Amino acid sequence: MSLVKRTGAMLVAVFLTLGLMAPQTARAETNATQSITSASQWIADAWQNKRNQFFSAGTTADGIIALSAANQKPDTVRSMLVDLKKRGPAYSKDNPARLAKMILTADTSGQNPGTLFGCDRNLVTELQDMVKTSTTTGAEYWGPYLIAIALTRAGEEVPEWVIADMEKNQDATSGGFGYMESGDFIGDPDYTAVGISAMNLIEQNSANAEHAQRASASITQATTWSADPKTQKQDARSNSYYWETYSSTNSTGMLASALGEVGVEITSPVRYLTTQQKADGGWAGSHNGRTSNVMATTQAILGVIGEGYGTARSTQVPEMVTCGTTPPKPPEPAETVYNTPGYRVVNGREWRTTCEPYSQTKRCTATIKATTVTQVGGRFVVKNDYVFNNMTYLPSPRSLWKNNPLGGNGKVNANVSWTATDGRKWRTECDTKLTGRGGCRTFAEADVIETISRPGQSNQYRWVTKEIFNNIVQFS
Repeated sequence: MSLVKRTGAMLVAVFLTLGLMAPQTARAETNATQSITSASQWIADAWQNKRNQFFSAGTTADGIIALSAANQKPDTVRSMLVDLKKRGPAYSKDNPARLAKMILTADTSGQNPGTLFGCDRNLVTELQDMVKTSTTTGAEYWGPYLIAIALTRAGEEVPEWVIADMEKNQDATSGGFGYMESGDFIGDPDYTAVGISAMNLIEQNSANAEHAQRASASITQATTWSADPKTQKQDARSNSYYWETYSSTNSTGMLASALGEVGVEITSPVRYLTTQQKADGGWAGSHNGRTSNVMATTQAILGVIGEGYGTARSTQVPEMVTCGTTPPKPPEPAETVYNTPGYRVVNGREWRTTCEPYSQTKRCTATIKATTVTQVGGRFVVKNDYVFNNMTYLPSPRSLWKNNPLGGNGKVNANVSWTATDGRKWRTECDTKLTGRGGCRTFAEADVIETISRPGQSNQYRWVTKEIFNNIVQFS
């Protein structure tokens, strides 16, 4: 037990009470909310009145993903799923990339990805068999990325060759994902978007733990590419930047959603998208285009939401095929003294933990039985009692912490320092070797009692000012 935990921590168990959802700029929040609602309505209307725009099962899948990410229009999503169950089998036959898209679409909409096409099939197993020995990803250019996303969303291992195939298409110098053309590498925002989403899931997938470090490095390179002014275009009208290949709205929507999934600031591209949105709620396929279309709208909306192929998920439509069994639940984090209420003995030490709701997550406070020193009436008193160890904020989206320094203000690799109203100094670091990727730790300056031990002499005590560990924030 460290000196800080034995002495000072129990004296200064100060709980920082900053709100997890501190108020944002009202206009920005309202614009995003209105944009998502208007776009969802446009997609639902197009499905109802212009069904021919959903020309394939893949386009229907895009509609399901978009409305599920927005968590809106459940009746339309249900209708789309019925259509996908009819057209999806032929669309994905003998094509691992298309089958992967069906799997991730099912998971995004809260359906069982294994039994989307009926209880007599297991799509996840079929995909695993397809990619186990063959390195053919089908006609889809996004083949390896979609396969990686589908398998990780299902909690399954991604084959080494799929990861290597993605890495082969990531430029070692610029960091962007793309393709070769006439002997030159072309960095592409669409490829980079699915690359970030795929690598982010690989890094978090316990079945691919041995590849977490290389996936993390890949994400860092790709986000660096996206932030390079050379890869961005500027829009004077909205004073924002965007990305473009064949379509500015598609590319910006995809890349902004992937960056949002890994906690990168996307205010500027979101402002571009909301400015480009048409009065009818949809988006055109080109910069300053006039006519809304399905492909642009179903991908642009993801950028405004800040989630996409990797992490978007909705349970607004109950599972339509149960096959007589309870749908598998997402894996729960391992129980520890930091995240599970109750009494435990770990390594001979007694712990007590309590948990309570905190905004959109939970906060657990862990105490440990230890030797404590207090000053009473000018004398130092030693006793054995439960003392504060730390608080842990259970996994929640990084975006919820954008205005809270405990979560690094929602930014990756954040290092935030501030002084509280009582004059105490605080510091948060995120995504470091100490915290691990996907988490933050906060430390506070405090006055603590230090024990001075010398051989043959009684212990002596003194007050010192030190930085002590206060809390952990975990991101989902």
